[in-house]
Amino acid sequence: MLVAGLAVAVPASASAGESPAGNAPAAGAGAVAPAATVVSPVPREVVDRYQLDTRWYAKYVAGPTDASGRSIPVLGSAAIDDATLLRAAAELETLTRTWPYFPVQELDARNVRVVLTARSEKMSSIPEVYAIYGTSLDERYWAGMGATDALPLSVGTEANLIDNQGGENNFVHEFGHSVADMALRHIDPAFAGELESAYNQARAAGRWQNTYAATNTSEYWAEGVQSYFDVNREGPRGGDGVHNEINTRQELRGYDGPLFALLDRVYQGATLP
Repeated sequence: MLVAGLAVAVPASASAGESPAGNAPAAGAGAVAPAATVVSPVPREVVDRYQLDTRWYAKYVAGPTDASGRSIPVLGSAAIDDATLLRAAAELETLTRTWPYFPVQELDARNVRVVLTARSEKMSSIPEVYAIYGTSLDERYWAGMGATDALPLSVGTEANLIDNQGGENNFVHEFGHSVADMALRHIDPAFAGELESAYNQARAAGRWQNTYAATNTSEYWAEGVQSYFDVNREGPRGGDGVHNEINTRQELRGYDGPLFALLDRVYQGATLP
C-alpha cells in the first residue's frame, strides 16, 4: 500500500529505461553482499545523511550491500528486538536480488531506508511520518507502507513480521512496492511495460476481481510478490475485497501466467529465508 498522493516517480540518478553503471551485472546475484548479522547503534554517517532524530532512532543493521559498498539501512528504535531487524535484513537480501538489474544502487540514490516499528509503536512513532502526517496514518497503515520519492521509507512492523499479525507478510508487500517503484521502473527498461501488459491481460480476462490486486499495477505487483514468496493470506473463492483463493507461488503460476512470468524473471525462483 502506498500513501495516497505520494506515488511520485522522479528519477534520481537515472531516467526511466536507463541503466546506470553498477546496476546491471550480467549474471549471478553475488554483486549483492549478504545483509549484516550484527545490530549496532546507528552510525554517525547514517544519522547525518538521513538527518535522523536519534531521540527515536537507536538501532541499525546494514542491509544488502552492492559491489560498490552502497547498502540499504534497516532501522528501528530502542524498543524493537534485535531479532526483528535481523529478520528484516535477511528477507531484504532475497527481495533485492532482482535479475538482471540489481536495485541497491538506485534505492541508495533515492535515499530509501527500511524502518521497523516495535510492537508498542505506531506509524506516528517514526519521526519523519509524524512530521508530515501526525497520527493520521496509524490505523490505515497499521502494517507499514512502501517508499516514495516524497517519503523514502519502506516501513514494516514487528507485530506483522514476527507475530504474523494479519495473517500475511505485509513487510514483503511494502518492500515489493519500494523495489518496483523506486528502482525497477527506473533501471529495468522492460519492467514497466511487462507489468502493464500483465495487468491489462489479467483485467481483460476477469482475474483478480474483488481483490486488492485489481486496484492498479502497483498493488497488482505487490500482491503478486507476496504470493510468489508464499507469504500472502488466502481469501475466499471470488474474493473478499482484498484477497481471493490465490496466495501461493504454485497457485499464481496456474492462475495468472503473465504475472508469474514477470515475477519469475525478476526473482529467478528465489525463496525467502
